[in-house]
This record gives sequence, structure tokens and C-alpha cells, in this order.
Amino acid sequence: MLALAFVFHLRALFLAIEIQGEQTQRLRLELAEKAPEAQQLAVGHARLMAAQLSLEAAHWRLAAGGELAGLVEDIAYQGQSHGVFVEQMEPIQEVLHDHHIEMPIQLRVRGTYAALSGFSQGLAQLPRLIIPQEFDLLPTEGQGPASLQLQVRVSAYRSREQRTATALPEFEPALARPVPGVVRSPFEPASATQQRQYLETLPLDQFELIGSLARRQVRHALLRVGGVVHRLQVGDRLGRDNGRVTRIDEHRVEIAEKVFVPDLGWVERQRTLSLKSSALAG
Repeated sequence: MLALAFVFHLRALFLAIEIQGEQTQRLRLELAEKAPEAQQLAVGHARLMAAQLSLEAAHWRLAAGGELAGLVEDIAYQGQSHGVFVEQMEPIQEVLHDHHIEMPIQLRVRGTYAALSGFSQGLAQLPRLIIPQEFDLLPTEGQGPASLQLQVRVSAYRSREQRTATALPEFEPALARPVPGVVRSPFEPASATQQRQYLETLPLDQFELIGSLARRQVRHALLRVGGVVHRLQVGDRLGRDNGRVTRIDEHRVEIAEKVFVPDLGWVERQRTLSLKSSALAG
């Protein structure tokens, strides 16, 4: 009788283990089905938090927008900090919106392309909300190739509600990306923005033609500068004025340079290195 009772007890125990295993498997399946939903919920929660922080930053920047005098001081300071000359600053009539006030200003500033880029980035990084609406970038006449004129209408915004512009406790908005170290002007030749090689940093009058070599119908010029002989072929660059070797003869080398001439812009100038006198012509 004892053995029979033990057998029935074992059967009940195995049955309970089997039922528990089925429940565990079912729970695992339910958890696997709900895992994507939980992940989507976490992503949605993160997006909601980012949107709330962005909204707080927008309220913060609107609250930071002061009166016109403060805006003029900010623009003048940015111009002075980046080496930009402010030629014109003309306030335009304010525009009232439902929840904010728009203060447009017409600007005309002058400087190098890199300086104007830094000036624009500086305005974008101000605490107050400033957005450029339309702009024209033009080369200036008689000021050299590096000087440009920027005509832009910017709009500064401030809230119509009376808020205190305090710093956000746990959030500092990334207002703008840092300015690149090298900014290419669209008004300069492409070659002027390329990384210069050693021979392009030396004045052309320091080069001396000492001979030439011909191999497989390709002629190379032998130029000496600083006590070192360099072998150049057609297309190689040298000199500070974007010089490029255009022709190599047995006794001379022809070089085309690009120089800026007032009222004419960028023009090509021909130079010659002669073997006889090792002097420049042109």
C-alpha cells in the first residue's frame, strides 16, 4: 500500500511539473510577443522627452529675446568678434504674432568668407532666437578677392508672455555646429583652396632652371631652389601665385599664374624661366 501511494504521489508531482513547464513556456511566448511593444514604448518615451526638451529650449530662447537695443548690441559684438564690418543695420517694423513678436532687421556687412561664416554662426549661437530669412553674398569691388559683402534680413523673436529667461536646469541646447577650420570661398579659384605643397609656398623668383631631362617623349625641368634640385613636369604647381607648368623646352620653362587685378578679377599671367640667365621673363 505504501508503494502504491508513493507511485500516485510521483505521478501527481510529475503532472504538476509538466503543467508548470507549460505555463512557463506560455509566459515566455507572451514576453517575446510583448518585447517589441515595450521597445517601441521606450523609443516613444525617449522621443517625447526630446520633444519636451526642445520645447523648453524654444521657450527659453523666446524668453531670452529682449528689446531692439539689446539685439543691436549683440549684432555689433558679433561683427567685432569675427572681424566683420557692419555697413548697414536697418530695423524694420515689428510683426505681432499670436504668441511671439518678430523683429526684422536688414543688415549689410563686409568681410572675408571665413569671417562672414563665423559671424553667421555667432548669431545662431546667441541665447535669443535669430533666424536669417533671405540673403545675398556678393564680391566687393576694389576690395580684393577675399572681401565679400553679405546682405541679409534676419528676424529675432521674443515671447509675448512675460517669462524669466533662466538657464535650463539639465539641458543646454546645441544651437549650432562649430565653424569648420577651413572655409572655402565660392569666389576663389578651386586651386587656391587646395592644400599647398612646399614648392607653392616659395616665390617664383627663387627658382633657377639648371637643365632638363627627356625620357620616353616626356620632358622634365630641373629647378633648383634653396640648394635643392626638384624635377617637375607639365601640370606641376609652384610659386605663391597659383603657378602651373604649361610647357617645358630644352632651354626654358613656361609657367601660367593666376593673379587678382582690381576691376578685372582673376587673370592669367605668363612667366618664363630661362636656362641662359636663370631669370624670369614676363
